[in-house]
Amino acid sequence: MTEDATLFSIAALHTALFLESVWLTASSIAVPLRGAAVQSSTASGWTAGRAIDGSCSSGTDSCTHTSEMDNPWWRLQLDGVYRVSVIEITNRNVARDRLDGVEIHIGNSLVNNGNDNPRCAIIHDVPDSLTQTVHCWGMEGMYVNFYKPFNTTALTLCEVKVYGGRNPFYQSNIDVPLRGAAVQSSTYLGWIAGQAIDGSCSPDGKDRCSYTGQMDNPWWRLQLDGVYRVSVIEITNMYSTRKWLDGVEIHIGNSLVNNGNDNPRCAIIHDVPDGLTQTVHCWGMEGVYVNFYKPFNTTYLMLCEVKVSSVLRFDCDHPFLFGEK
Repeated sequence: MTEDATLFSIAALHTALFLESVWLTASSIAVPLRGAAVQSSTASGWTAGRAIDGSCSSGTDSCTHTSEMDNPWWRLQLDGVYRVSVIEITNRNVARDRLDGVEIHIGNSLVNNGNDNPRCAIIHDVPDSLTQTVHCWGMEGMYVNFYKPFNTTALTLCEVKVYGGRNPFYQSNIDVPLRGAAVQSSTYLGWIAGQAIDGSCSPDGKDRCSYTGQMDNPWWRLQLDGVYRVSVIEITNMYSTRKWLDGVEIHIGNSLVNNGNDNPRCAIIHDVPDGLTQTVHCWGMEGVYVNFYKPFNTTYLMLCEVKVSSVLRFDCDHPFLFGEK
């Protein structure tokens, strides 16, 4: 590379970082988003659109209501793909416990009516207020789902306000691998947490994989060197005891409450029969901590390699590539 080209590259990088800073500063301003609402069923004319009619009244003429059914849901389709920062939810003034255990999911897939998209939060009735605020930290998607994973129940929402901003940058397919420090809930026979980020995808032994002791709810956590928007995670399982990966949850965020395992969930993973390495898309979820959490009793957690990547963005008006931090 010539000296002129090197100087141009450095200038481009500085300009790109400046643009990134401007974009992140602007994105901290919550913009109310609009869309169209549907729900799994409708009871007595309490339509899905009532939750986005602008009224925070908790009366019967302003709320949604599904029929009593298994796994009811309500979905807002935005008019494009946005990074969702905050969601405000107003509960009904009666039967308030119907909000307990409702999951909020955000993403771009309609598999299972959108209820398999990454999860932002699980909400409950707030005793001292009908309206509560949930932070989704820039999770990206077109669909915002409220999903109640219980049998023979109803879902009621009186108002849902979604805030966020559209990403002004074209998302390229170039991923930047991220680095950090790993810890885990316990260590079995020297199979330390750092072995899952040693750069080796070998699935064949003690010197390559992490391994917790047998315990309730084991976890493994990667602390990145800053707050990133995580695009893709690659996970390599061990060639034996492969079923230990089944049901493991991936969480991403900035909190260490419950060792980071209460951060928004990107996915639930399982062993992949036709390959030891699998790829999970987290669609720009933001955080400094990436957790693998196994919510089962008396079990182990083993990981042979974890690669976390953050997407590079290309600004269509300024031709510079830069990492999304």
